[in-house]
Amino acid sequence: MNSNSTIQVRFGDWISEGWKMFTEQWKGWVTIALGFFVVVVLPIGAFLVGWYALFITSLMAQQPSPGRPPEMPAAAFLLLYAGMFALIVVLLPLTVFLIAGAYRAAFKQLRGGRVEFRDLFSARDCYWRLLGATLIHSVLVFIGAMVCIIPAFIVGGLLFFTTPLIVERDLGVFEAMRVSRDVTQRNLLMFTLFAFVVQFLASVGSYACYLGLLVTWPLMFTITAVAYRDCFGVEGARSFAQPSSAQQQGYGAPPTQPSVVCPNCQASLPSTAQYCFRCGASVR
Repeated sequence: MNSNSTIQVRFGDWISEGWKMFTEQWKGWVTIALGFFVVVVLPIGAFLVGWYALFITSLMAQQPSPGRPPEMPAAAFLLLYAGMFALIVVLLPLTVFLIAGAYRAAFKQLRGGRVEFRDLFSARDCYWRLLGATLIHSVLVFIGAMVCIIPAFIVGGLLFFTTPLIVERDLGVFEAMRVSRDVTQRNLLMFTLFAFVVQFLASVGSYACYLGLLVTWPLMFTITAVAYRDCFGVEGARSFAQPSSAQQQGYGAPPTQPSVVCPNCQASLPSTAQYCFRCGASVR
């Protein structure tokens, strides 16, 4: 087998299946998205509204002086920066935890399960590895952004599957980053574009008064789960390309699938895998 073969990035198929995943169980996904925004986004919005009100009040309290505009209070800006820093310190670990739970919900649906609100809190077993991977990823993106921006997008493409590999395969931080890199670097340009498109689709709902995020934010997880299924394989995973009669009737148990053996490291893989999640070798 050629371990350096290129994997095809199927933009249309993956996005289409990800959308069908969402629409199949949209109530569960909207509930998860709503829970995430209440826990993470609402505190930030409340802080900004409170700061703005304090800022306006402090300006109005100044004695008016003819021909002299009101001075911008330095304390208000210090409060803004200190408050945002505190929110980031508190909310970043919580955000990592909830995002991992959303990925777990997506893989659960792939296997025929029902997306539930409690799935949002289901990634306790791999939390610290996810937090470590997120911090390393953020540092690398920051460094890339300081070097003409483009390297930041390349990092996003290379490490696109890091979090799903930790959530789904229970890999360590550096092992997940290595496996993601080994697979995506074979078609780096297309995976970089794909990672950008997925992030864009997930955020496009913000242009509809942010309420649209309840629909678009879950696509980040459903589309990524479908792409992961085709790259690494997921035991018992369904296809959403053409809904079967069994899928239309309910959420029954997923069919069992035979496994294949990696020709390089002998790891047991689902039959749908194209690449080994352990060593990155091609199994096709």
